[in-house]
Amino acid sequence: MSVPCRPFLALATATASLGSLAQAQILPAPPVPAGNPLTAAKALLGKALFWDEQLSSSRTVACGTCHVFAHGGGDPRTAASLHPGYDGSFGTVDDSRGSPGVVRHDAQGHFVRDAIFGIRPQVTPRKAPSPINAAYAIELFWDGRAGDVFRDPVTNSVVLPSGGALESQIAAPPLSEGEMSHIGRSWTAIAADLANCTPLALADQLPAPLQTFVQGHTYASLFQQVYGSPGVTPTRIIFAIASYERTLISDQSPFDLSLVNQGTLTVQENRGLTKFRGLCATCHTDVNPGVLITGPVLHDFHNVGVRPGVEDPGRATVTSNPVDMGKFKVPGLRNVALRAPFFHNGSRNTLTNVVDFYALGGQFTFDPLVINIPGQLSAQDKLDIVAFLNTMTDPRVAGELPPFDRPRLWSEGANTPTVFGVGTTGSGGFVPGSVAVLPAYAGNTAYTVGVDRVPGGSFQFLVWDLFANTTPTVLLGQNVYLGMTPNLIFASMPQLTSGTGPGDGINQYSFAIPPGFAGTTLFGQWLTLDPQGPNGMTVSDAFGLPLF
Repeated sequence: MSVPCRPFLALATATASLGSLAQAQILPAPPVPAGNPLTAAKALLGKALFWDEQLSSSRTVACGTCHVFAHGGGDPRTAASLHPGYDGSFGTVDDSRGSPGVVRHDAQGHFVRDAIFGIRPQVTPRKAPSPINAAYAIELFWDGRAGDVFRDPVTNSVVLPSGGALESQIAAPPLSEGEMSHIGRSWTAIAADLANCTPLALADQLPAPLQTFVQGHTYASLFQQVYGSPGVTPTRIIFAIASYERTLISDQSPFDLSLVNQGTLTVQENRGLTKFRGLCATCHTDVNPGVLITGPVLHDFHNVGVRPGVEDPGRATVTSNPVDMGKFKVPGLRNVALRAPFFHNGSRNTLTNVVDFYALGGQFTFDPLVINIPGQLSAQDKLDIVAFLNTMTDPRVAGELPPFDRPRLWSEGANTPTVFGVGTTGSGGFVPGSVAVLPAYAGNTAYTVGVDRVPGGSFQFLVWDLFANTTPTVLLGQNVYLGMTPNLIFASMPQLTSGTGPGDGINQYSFAIPPGFAGTTLFGQWLTLDPQGPNGMTVSDAFGLPLF
């Protein structure tokens, strides 16, 4: 495979990806701003960028990492990914579920302790919304902070005076130090970094039209081809991704087909639709009168009372209006059955849980549209509504069929690091933990692994080997997972300067992966000098790095 870019450095076939535009659409065509006309080639370039983990400074997160079509454009990792919420403490009622991003790191790729997540991947405080059908919106993000006017992310000059909500939204995640960026990264640096990258070098299983489009190109040459002049610029990157997202139109669900007499709903599903339109469609107007319209569903905000507004002010963060405290954007409901868990904080696991929540009138809200619901939903009504909501799943989305086909990400494949085994307990009852999260491709000059939950001010050693045991050998009271004759590196780490108490220390080791080692797996395990551990030391769990 092609070698990815080194990190932290300061068409006929295209038409196939726009197949959905050639179909008879049930939904109206989404608006396209005059300043960013939609072309097949630009959408294919955007598709490559959307699914390319090289857009992140750590090479671990693509736009598509958090927006998986088989999950309705949501993030399947959300169910197991916690943010401590307003109180900053895990395990309390205000915990939310979001998307894992990057380990906090600097421009050289060195891990930097985060106050909440240490040197583990950070988790967003809100669930990732879906990009599917987002092309109709004039405001995006749960709080609507990405507005209709798109400004150049470098100069702040107005590029699109209207119709640029997608572009405004796309500009944010690549700069977020929690989602995709190193500390202090700029859009100028992103564009310069990307120019000489081999498109999708970390991905595999590319759809045929995309494979043909990117084959033999750098991003610089693709941008020349698509835009007709040289230059990988921030605005061009954003325009391409927005063009791709404007092809992600879902309108082939059983519900959609029933609207044009190409299918029918069951008796129960029709009962659910009738009840839904009478009670829920005041806000969710994408199913009333039956098609997605330019109504409140895409532009309105409500406080439905999932949590107290003080914990997350939502829309009020944008407007500074106390009336908007705790309000969040009303989501469209196409493919909603694929998007569990639900609400902006991922607090409800099933559609049944969501309907039950509304049947009780919410919890922390004064919105009359919510608090007046109790008494209006029987047990059968709730079953019927859930049955109807399941009819809004587009099989192309669920099956990731064109235009929702995509590559397989590095993070989904066989070349991801593995952490295995159990370390030994040391000071304060803490067990040291290995941190191995980056792609270990040959030629990477700044590969970093880490360890946390060690005593502050202690010494670590990192032992390497080409072999590992799934069942540990107990040696001096330690669980040793490596081969009995470590033969690659035995590296002494300097005394920690961060952390002052038990479990508060972190350490890391950066090294170059020489070319020519692809196909090898490198194993490592940390050893800490800890007077409270067995025989004055502890070990971490072990990790394996598939080199590719």
